[in-house]
Amino acid sequence: MSEISNLNTETARFNPEGQFDDPGQLAATAGLTLGQKFATLERWRLLVMERMAATNEGMPPNGTGARDLGLLEKIDAAKKMLDIQHEEIKA
Repeated sequence: MSEISNLNTETARFNPEGQFDDPGQLAATAGLTLGQKFATLERWRLLVMERMAATNEGMPPNGTGARDLGLLEKIDAAKKMLDIQHEEIKA
């Protein structure tokens, strides 16, 4: 995913799980702006939260519970990494 020409930005922004192996890869891609990266990570976080809420409401977890918790941690870490990069750019 490091090559911009291979990145479908529309798919990346609206289906990040289908385009990236993990949130860190999304944060490191050159094909999205900083704002798009933050928005996409937040969209990804909301998708995971919805999936977890559905599990709490009785839908079968299909073995994703522990994976989703780890994914939320990775999303938070990617957002923090982007925050640090943004602060360095501003300085």
